[in-house]
Amino acid sequence: MGGGLGASIVPVALLLLLLSTHSTGAENFQLAEERDVEILRTIPHNSSSFTQGLEAQGKSIFESSGLYGHSRLSEIDSQNGEVIRQVSIDDSYFGEGITVKDQSIIMLTWREGVALEFDISNFSIIGNFSFEGEGWGLCYNGEHMVTSNGTSELSFRDPNSFETDFTVLVTWDGNPVSNLNELECVDEKIYANVWMEDTILEISSTSGAVKSYASPISISSAQGNSSEEVLNGIAFDQNSGGFWITGKNWTEMYLVNFTIPEVILSPDEPLGYPILVAASGVTIVSAILLFRITLHKKEPETPNFKDSHR
Repeated sequence: MGGGLGASIVPVALLLLLLSTHSTGAENFQLAEERDVEILRTIPHNSSSFTQGLEAQGKSIFESSGLYGHSRLSEIDSQNGEVIRQVSIDDSYFGEGITVKDQSIIMLTWREGVALEFDISNFSIIGNFSFEGEGWGLCYNGEHMVTSNGTSELSFRDPNSFETDFTVLVTWDGNPVSNLNELECVDEKIYANVWMEDTILEISSTSGAVKSYASPISISSAQGNSSEEVLNGIAFDQNSGGFWITGKNWTEMYLVNFTIPEVILSPDEPLGYPILVAASGVTIVSAILLFRITLHKKEPETPNFKDSHR
């Protein structure tokens, strides 16, 4: 019998070598992992809502809708999508992201430098906060109000004064991510929509690194008739453990899970060496003859959008 390596042994040896090399570098740098989007349930959504923020509490979903002269705060029944109550805000305000703190709902405004505080029981305005710059997304992690302003930075604010305690730069595979929009705080993680992209990011609240990302293109492609009717709005549902997502002027709201893709093994056509597609989205191609290994990783795009209605 010949003493050379068989075709079935070479891929295994290559894979072990690659995993050993890759794990050493992972201590200093870790690629964001891709997540699939699993739809659990769908309810109707008011298509006149230019959705800016979502927050789930019990059996209700609170939603802020934007645009000057049309901004409002609504409570929605999570069982059937019906609007339970809503209140319009002053025409001079462009409503943005919202969050719940104790018995209050805090709503950002876009360019007015004001965050409005509503009594959650009757939607009356009971206070406000001042801040500098634009307001986009907002969430509360129990210690800080976290806000986005369309840049790559998240501001962590004192919940009583709304003053910024510190900021965190958000990076995806080492690159800053701009256009961070609607936010949702869940434990030590922050979920964020990226404006004008079919992308939801899971971000470490301490390092700012994107840990995973999901692209619900199959959902968003069936919604919206204009360039402004984009994916926006994400709220964690403690009852189901899933997330409610929707978009500006969409006709439906979706309860989804972000799941780890299955590992797929398929034969390489020329010599039968396997190609491993890992959950991280990194494709590992087996070497041929000289055992050369090539890694491909997704680089996040940073689009350049003109100023428009958010």
